[in-house]
Amino acid sequence: MERTISIWKKTIDDALDAAIPSSDTYPEKLHQAMRHGVFPGGKRIRPLLVLCTGVLVNRARRGEEKEGSEAEVLRKSIPPAVAIELIHSYSLIHDDLPCMDNDDYRRGLPTVHRAFGEAEAILAGDALLSLAFEVVSNEDAVNLMGPVTSAGIVLELAKASGSLGMVGGQVMDISPVCRGSGVEYAEKMSDLKTGALMRAAVRCGAMVAGASPGQLKELTRFGELFGRAFQVQDDIHDFYEEDSLSFSQVLGIEEARSYGTNLLSSAIDILKPYEKQGKELLWLTLGTLRFS
Repeated sequence: MERTISIWKKTIDDALDAAIPSSDTYPEKLHQAMRHGVFPGGKRIRPLLVLCTGVLVNRARRGEEKEGSEAEVLRKSIPPAVAIELIHSYSLIHDDLPCMDNDDYRRGLPTVHRAFGEAEAILAGDALLSLAFEVVSNEDAVNLMGPVTSAGIVLELAKASGSLGMVGGQVMDISPVCRGSGVEYAEKMSDLKTGALMRAAVRCGAMVAGASPGQLKELTRFGELFGRAFQVQDDIHDFYEEDSLSFSQVLGIEEARSYGTNLLSSAIDILKPYEKQGKELLWLTLGTLRFS
C-alpha cells in the first residue's frame, strides 16, 4: 500500500511541476517564488484524498474489489488534486507573511517572503490560486472530466477556499474577538480553515468518479471528520505555542487526544462498508491521524 501511495504522490508532483510555469519563464522571479512555495512539498494529504476517494467510489460503482481498472478515474482525479494543492500552497505562503503568522521557515527552507520578499510572496500566492481554477477548467480538464463535472469542481473549490471556507477560518484565527470562547469556536475555526479544503478534496474525488447522492453524503461527512481530526492532531503537536484557540489549549492535551480519537473512530466507521474498495483511503487515514 505504501508503494501505491508513493507512486500516486509522484504522479501528483509531476502534474504540479507541469502546471506551474518553469523558473525561466517570464516573469522569472514570480514563477520561482511560486515553485518555492510548492516544492518540495509535504505529505500531499489533500491531493491524495482526491485520488483515494476517486478510486474508492469507482470500485464501489463497478462492484469490483480488485485493482487494475482505475486508470481512467485516476487521470480524472489529477486536475482537482493539483488544484487543491495549489490552493493549499497559496494559503501557506500568505499564512507565513509578517502580517499573519510571521514565520521564517517552512519545511526546513526559508518561507517565500523571506526568500523573495513580501510583495513577491503575496503575488505568488495570488497566482497559485488563479492557476488552481485554470487547471480544473481549461480545455484538457473539461475534455477529461466532462463540462458538468468540471463546473462542479470549480464551484466546490471556490466555496471551500473563500470567505465561507478557508479564508473565513483564517480570519477567525487572527481575530482577537471571541478568544477563549471554548471548544465551539475552535470547532468552527477548524472546520473552515482546515476542514473546508479537506472536505472539498474528498468531495472532488467522489464527484469525478460519479458518486451517487448517498455515497457523496457519506464521504462528505468522512471529509469533515478527517479535517477536524487533522486539526486536533496538529494542535496537540503545537501545544506549547500557547494559542488559546487551539483544541489542546481549550480542552487540554489528554481530552484533546480523546476527542481526536473519537473523531477518527467515527471517520473509520463511515469507511467500513467500503473496507475493501477503499483500502488506500483507509491506509491514508490511519497513517495520517494518530492519537495514541
